[in-house]
Order: sequence, then structure tokens, then C-alpha cells
Amino acid sequence: MATTKQLLLLRHAKSSWDDPDLIDFDRPLSGRGLRAAPLVGRELVKRGWLPDLA
Repeated sequence: MATTKQLLLLRHAKSSWDDPDLIDFDRPLSGRGLRAAPLVGRELVKRGWLPDLA
């Protein structure tokens, strides 16, 4: 029997635009993003939605 998978689509945390010359990869998180990222992580764990990295 096949295992059902879930696909979770998440948006990245809010980034800082203090330096508009930075490329997106190098752009740091804003204060809001730094606060939100761990909250989202805790919610994923609470719901048992852990990534399968295999």
C-alpha cells in the first residue's frame, strides 16, 4: 500500500531591505522575520509536520 505524503508550502520569513544592493540570498531577516521563524518551527513540531529530508 502506498504511503500518503503531505506537501507543505511555506513562505520565507520577512527579510530586511536596509541594503537594497544585497542579493536575496545574502539578505538578513528583519526583526519581524527573526521573531516569526521560531514560532513557525514550533508550530510545525506541535502538529507533527516534520520534513523528510531523504
